[in-house]
Amino acid sequence: MYVKIVKNFLFDDEIIKLNQWTLNNWKNSYFKDAHMDALHPGTRFTTRMKNELVAKNTDIVIKYPKECYNVQNRIKNFFNLHTYEHPPSFYDGIVNGIGFSPGLIEDHIDPVYIQGTNTLHCNVITQNSKSGGITIIEGIEYPVSEGDLLMYVVSKHNHRVTEIEGDRERILWVFGFCVDDCKLEEIF
Repeated sequence: MYVKIVKNFLFDDEIIKLNQWTLNNWKNSYFKDAHMDALHPGTRFTTRMKNELVAKNTDIVIKYPKECYNVQNRIKNFFNLHTYEHPPSFYDGIVNGIGFSPGLIEDHIDPVYIQGTNTLHCNVITQNSKSGGITIIEGIEYPVSEGDLLMYVVSKHNHRVTEIEGDRERILWVFGFCVDDCKLEEIF
């Protein structure tokens, strides 16, 4: 299975800044309901676009904080991902999400966006909910601490997130890449 956790990938000050940005911006129009929980609509909002052309050909501009670009560059450097494209629905290769109780993410597999590649997500939870909000990949729970990097191939593995519980939002940053099989073997 293509899953990897890198503990303490973010610095504490990055976590604080990224959370502040999300909490200050999630009500902006570029955050949309993710529609990944049929029973609890309006509990998860994300900056994921239909595709990048939607974002680039409209007045939508997302000014992510510099800290998220620092994290993205650290991922590219650590795993030598500089030459790989990102999923077209990721603005600048990045998606930010916020989840509220009692939301969850239903079991699914993401698409392959570019033929001959695999869709790789490099997820960082910068704020865990009080309880719940655990990522499950192919039936295995992957609880991660704030600042850990959870990488997995979302176009190959069924994955979901358990129901968020409590009055603390779950904040997630996703850095996406479209990688070939050789790069998967190198990473995993």
